[in-house]
Amino acid sequence: MKGWKAGSRPRIVLLCWMWRQTRVNKGRLIMSHSRIVVAGYAAIALLIDACGKPKVPTPEVPPTIADETAGPVAPADPVDVAIEMPKGPMQVMVVMDSSGSMWGQIDGRSKRDIASDAVRTLVAGHPGLGEAGLIAYGHRRKGDCKDIELMRSPGANVPLAESVGKLVPTGKTPLTAAVETAAEALDIQETPATVILVTDGIETCDADPCAAAAALEARGIDFTVYVVGLGLSVDEGRQVACIAEETGGKFIEASNADELSEALESVAGAIESGPPEAAKDTATASIDGPVSVEIGSAFNVAWEGPGTESDYIDLVPLGHDLASGEISRGYTKQEGDVPLRAPGTPGAYLLRYVWAAPQGRTVLATRPIEVTDAQVALIADPAVGIGDKLTVAWRGPGNDGDYVDIVRRGDTRTDDEKAHAYVKGRDTLVLNAPGTPGAYDLRYVALARDGRNVIRILPLEVTETKVDLAFNPSAILGETLTVDWSGPGAPGDYIDIVPRGHKRTSGEKSFAYTKGGNPLDLNLPGEAGEYDVRYVLQSSDGRTVLKSVPLTLSDRRFAVSPAQASGVIGETISVNWTGPGNDADYIDIVRRGFDRTSGEKSKAYVRTDNPLSIRLPGEPGAYDLRYVFVSSTGRSVKAVNPITVTKADVTLDTPERIDAGTHFTVNWTGPGYANDYIDVVAEGHTGTTGELSYAYAIEGQVLSLKAPDRPGTYTVRYVLQGPDGRKVVKTRPLQVD
Repeated sequence: MKGWKAGSRPRIVLLCWMWRQTRVNKGRLIMSHSRIVVAGYAAIALLIDACGKPKVPTPEVPPTIADETAGPVAPADPVDVAIEMPKGPMQVMVVMDSSGSMWGQIDGRSKRDIASDAVRTLVAGHPGLGEAGLIAYGHRRKGDCKDIELMRSPGANVPLAESVGKLVPTGKTPLTAAVETAAEALDIQETPATVILVTDGIETCDADPCAAAAALEARGIDFTVYVVGLGLSVDEGRQVACIAEETGGKFIEASNADELSEALESVAGAIESGPPEAAKDTATASIDGPVSVEIGSAFNVAWEGPGTESDYIDLVPLGHDLASGEISRGYTKQEGDVPLRAPGTPGAYLLRYVWAAPQGRTVLATRPIEVTDAQVALIADPAVGIGDKLTVAWRGPGNDGDYVDIVRRGDTRTDDEKAHAYVKGRDTLVLNAPGTPGAYDLRYVALARDGRNVIRILPLEVTETKVDLAFNPSAILGETLTVDWSGPGAPGDYIDIVPRGHKRTSGEKSFAYTKGGNPLDLNLPGEAGEYDVRYVLQSSDGRTVLKSVPLTLSDRRFAVSPAQASGVIGETISVNWTGPGNDADYIDIVRRGFDRTSGEKSKAYVRTDNPLSIRLPGEPGAYDLRYVFVSSTGRSVKAVNPITVTKADVTLDTPERIDAGTHFTVNWTGPGYANDYIDVVAEGHTGTTGELSYAYAIEGQVLSLKAPDRPGTYTVRYVLQGPDGRKVVKTRPLQVD
């Protein structure tokens, strides 16, 4: 830390609350940068909120500063446009992260609210921080890395707490640009400053805050950064701690609301008391580990030392002199040896015991370690057909996350493979070859602590595979197309039928997987026309059409002819039909003009016979008799013939009055269809359930019904059981005494 006296230098407090943004891909943790600053924004803003109004006259807010009552202000470019600040003493500057990650929760509370409480508590104990200025970012627009705004200058007569309270977490985390913007403002001011960075994540705008801090320090800009990390992972903490180390500050970790308050209190105390004196040798440590390890391998390190809460053992390149930027790290607070993992690049490295001393992190002990190449081999055929299976034998580290992949020849990336398989727990691997012929590389990729590293490459040629399709090129609607085929026959391969010239590998009219055997039977589409029959390869890099042969599908005659033009409700009639007669085809009866292929009143499958028998609906009216063709593309009406359904001649002869609970006879005439019945129901009852008494209407038989036990007015009904349900076709009143 650069030397200075308490109270003799203006200070800037940069509270950047950053949100953790990560994704996991094949065992590697990938961090996004921009989340670092956004979360800190809310925390610092709240810090100033509790400070109260300034005790001394303050300058007016310049035109570049947002007014609480004004509308949104266009963002300034944090790199190309310097923020104009008034000349004069500067005591505190707050940079608040208000990115979308601030809505994240810890113990059921948003980080925005946690930061607010922590800052209010801090300012209550340190009123002098109430004169801080305020910079916010990520509070106005999503996805905008230039959303940085000077809300108020230090000492400006603008309510800080009110300004912070109105911030709505929204956008990204331009951490690096925010630090550079604050530094530029300090440079214009030509006064030294102290920066407090509170973060829960890392940069999300493709910049390097550590490099920026080093560059600013090299320019001679006199500012010191304290970094408070809230809930950061080891890797995230490493990415932001260097900001403090490059500027002579200190990195402090916090995992919850209480620890955040303690961290902020510690920083405020450090600012008020001035820089610490040089550390004294107050602790010792020793470490013991292997002399050499293979790249990517896991190993343990024994240790003796203070063992305080934040002490750790790390691994760094030989000559690395910062207390951050380690490749691997493990905390000593866990009992026993510390587990580490070797990097993916061979060379000379250093094991270190890092003490979380009061004056900052201090290296107490070191031990050299050599990281060597691993003994790696790949054994596989040098050539494979497109989509074919490639068997690979291997020798290598075999660590969790290691895998063998296939990439285009010379591709050095580790995130664009055409196929991959993890080596863990397998002696041999099976990979599906890509679907495009050409020159490829078969690679062993080791997942080390510092990322994925290619440690073995074997050239691989992917060749064309002979594919053929043989079938009758002229088919008739309703037939089944039999296809003889040759090809890879890989899992997921299929043969499809598409409209002529169709390029996509979706939207097919019919298909069958090659695993179904050879030859394959495909259902033809439901409309005549020109089509293509295709072999589609399902490879590791997607679907590829390997062969396409044209097909002409011709129409055929469809007809449906009833034996009579009309019939009585529920009557069974005979129908002649012409069509392919597929198992799923059927004749139906629908209301006149009905155009859907569901909701029919009656239905009979053509596979039963020709002519076939079908029952008329139970309600009179005008209907259509239809042939419905079922194909691979769905159901379609191919022939229509009108038919009329008339009423049935039904009579009921019963006593007008009857004693309760007694039996009485019913003389009747009617269709007498199977399951027709006569029942007794309460007067006004309209349902075809809930009858009080009933008997089936069997032709030639006189029915006997029991009268209800309770006197009243009732109804005797004839209920017809038609193909479309039960219908009441005749009623007669009955008085029960």
